[in-house]
Amino acid sequence: MRKKNAMRENVLVKKSKKCGPLRRGAIAGCGAIRRLAFEGKLAFASRIHQSMSAPKNMIPGRIADALMRFPPFSMLPAESVAELAAEADVWVVPMGDYIWRQGANPSGEVLFLAQGRVEYIWDNEGQSERVDVRDVGDVLGLSALVRNEANRVSAQAVEDSMLYSLSWAMLRAMLEKNDEARNYVRRHLSWAVRVGSQIHYSDEPTESHMAGRAKNILQSHLDGAQIIQPRPIERLLTCGPDAEIGRAAALISAKRVPSILVVDSERRPLGIVSSNALVKNVVVDGMPKTEPVSRIMAKPVCTVSPNSSATAAMLIMLRERIGQVCVTEDGTPNTKALDVCTHKDLLAQTGHHPAGLLREIRFAKSNARFRELCDEIENIARSYLDAGVSAIYVGQICAELYDELTQRLVDLSTDELQGEGVSLPRGVAWAWMSVGSDGRREQILRTDMDNAIVFAPSKTQEEDEAARAIFTRLAARVIDKLVAAGFARCQGGVMALNPRWCRTTNEWLDEIASFNADIDGDGLLRATILYDLRHVAGDRALCDRLRERIFATASADTPLQRRLAQTIVDNTPPLNFIGRFVIEKLGVGGSSEFDLKNRGMGPLRDAARLFSLHYKLNRRYSTGGRWEELRRVVPERAELASLARDAYDFLLGLRTLNGLRRGDSGRTLDPSTLTKIERAQLSSVFDVVRTVQHAVQFQFSIDGRI
Repeated sequence: MRKKNAMRENVLVKKSKKCGPLRRGAIAGCGAIRRLAFEGKLAFASRIHQSMSAPKNMIPGRIADALMRFPPFSMLPAESVAELAAEADVWVVPMGDYIWRQGANPSGEVLFLAQGRVEYIWDNEGQSERVDVRDVGDVLGLSALVRNEANRVSAQAVEDSMLYSLSWAMLRAMLEKNDEARNYVRRHLSWAVRVGSQIHYSDEPTESHMAGRAKNILQSHLDGAQIIQPRPIERLLTCGPDAEIGRAAALISAKRVPSILVVDSERRPLGIVSSNALVKNVVVDGMPKTEPVSRIMAKPVCTVSPNSSATAAMLIMLRERIGQVCVTEDGTPNTKALDVCTHKDLLAQTGHHPAGLLREIRFAKSNARFRELCDEIENIARSYLDAGVSAIYVGQICAELYDELTQRLVDLSTDELQGEGVSLPRGVAWAWMSVGSDGRREQILRTDMDNAIVFAPSKTQEEDEAARAIFTRLAARVIDKLVAAGFARCQGGVMALNPRWCRTTNEWLDEIASFNADIDGDGLLRATILYDLRHVAGDRALCDRLRERIFATASADTPLQRRLAQTIVDNTPPLNFIGRFVIEKLGVGGSSEFDLKNRGMGPLRDAARLFSLHYKLNRRYSTGGRWEELRRVVPERAELASLARDAYDFLLGLRTLNGLRRGDSGRTLDPSTLTKIERAQLSSVFDVVRTVQHAVQFQFSIDGRI
């Protein structure tokens, strides 16, 4: 080694002072030629050195070609990238030198790493921590420029590096015109939360682009058309509950609308009176026109929030057999009404949608047909995700379709049993529940099913067992049909045909009451599964009662919450498998794939559930919905919730597309199959996962190092 170093010193040119913050045209002062000469690149280094005094870079074409290989430049028009390259400067930095120091103000330039490797070092309370590593194709210096503040970390070259210096003013103007590139930059900054930075995202994209992908009919309708957009408030026709029926009818006729919304003094929805209701009650039944509209209004009102999925709302309307949905400020009847949408209104916003599949499912009878319909659901999900639609929205849409499928299979199985002389217990209320990922409305692929049954108790234990035998027999038929449609049986036995998952209301309530900080193993698994229960078929009141008891019990049990928090903190993300810089930071080991579901999505999923229990928020089912409710209701968690929701949305989409590509659940992921942009996004997402774990650790006083 000494001999090698001596040879090295004989070749190298004497090094000058180390670099401070870089400035345009200051290429010579960092010993750049020295290091590059040693690497056998003296001729290229000489060309760079000769161009130092030139006012412009002489090789813009080569720079443009390099930029176009990596995001966000690959998302920009080629002519825009050429403009950036024409104004670019070339920097060469030797190993060990700093590109900028922590606390230095940004110079107004973005640096593109064309060769080498750079580490971000965070000096905090006397300790230095390596928080990130930038490889070829990465962009340096964006965070400080976006926030317009001093650099929160130092950037040090750990290999001889060459960078292209680009005008931030020019790049920012280009990003403002390109949603896809701007979205990439948003995600690119997520790592900064680890060094105490507050990330404030710019406005959401106003358009959707699918660069390089042919748009089919479905995708073209999805392009900018997948959310509910309330119309001007002047269009909303309302009246009070005491208004006379005749007055309401006159307003409907004058405005030429199909209904009138009944509201209270705060414009909160109480009910809807449709023209059909007026005909039935007044014309047919002869009710006096002087009666109040409260006597004939339909209630409760189905409500949705602004900017929610128009397609999902359409499916809900079809499934519930209702003609209108009311748009309110927060999606509940407890806030002001903003608009009322009919099927026709939503069709104008959704374009092509899978609503037709609902009708097909309702009339299907054979197992082969159900499998064909499920294949089509997955094909639609793929096209939605390819078109850039939120995976969380796609999960909601698939949940509505799979719920309709389950309802249909329950009806067919009930008819089959009756044909064999077996009837469901007379007078015994019951309900089919989804739990697990389906309960959270996140089952896009036909992975293993998780379901359960609750039924009302009888007077004796013998009667309960007789009822259970019939319900498990019904469940076995439904599950056989689900398997024939392409779903997998749950390996853990979380299925309604299992007597442990087919229980009376009292049995479920007794188990829920037993959940405490001492549960472990199977008990803890059952608790977390039941926290996500959702009604699918049968008596909804039975499910609602269980759900309310679960939240009342868990939200008041701090030791139980700490027990759940410990499992979140212990589940470290697989950062050591996604790239060289992380492997070097955390150590090489493990297989070539990692468990994306458990180690990536798991902490975000469980933290959303835990924070919902802690803050007593039980209106949402999905992980994305829980984070969104937390963002809206708990201001101090708003930024964390926004980051976590985006991260989970990305992971859910990545897992689904991975599963569709491989023909399996998509649970495990080989990072070598990812594109450059996916690797960068995944790196940022795992930093968000760690940030969420730190928040859980702090909130619930959990020991351990993440």
